[in-house]
Amino acid sequence: MTQGALQMIASDMEALNLQYALGEWKSHPEGIYFVGEYQEVEPLNEDGEEESEFLLTGFARGDVSGLEDAKDRIREYYDPVHGRVAVAKDKSSVAAVFYSRCLTFTGEAEVKKVQINLKVKEWRKRK
Repeated sequence: MTQGALQMIASDMEALNLQYALGEWKSHPEGIYFVGEYQEVEPLNEDGEEESEFLLTGFARGDVSGLEDAKDRIREYYDPVHGRVAVAKDKSSVAAVFYSRCLTFTGEAEVKKVQINLKVKEWRKRK
């Protein structure tokens, strides 16, 4: 997954007004927050498309309605059919991000969580 795609997702989380960090939180966030991680998928074609599955895990204490609201906003933003397409700032790659699916977990007694899977397709300029 390219830096451009990772930066796009971070900017999108900010645009959605969601607390977000890649990998792990270094502090103790208040309210609802999300942590992202990804897994690259082996290319199946020779057209230069690269695909990754981006796992966006949301956490909340107590009421889960805020997580459901955030999930709905993310689903709308990254439409499952049309996705969201952006060109990296340095124009080195193009990324298309699609909402794929959601898994809910009860988590611990106090912490509730939801995992949102995004499909990321990228094409980058070859050197």
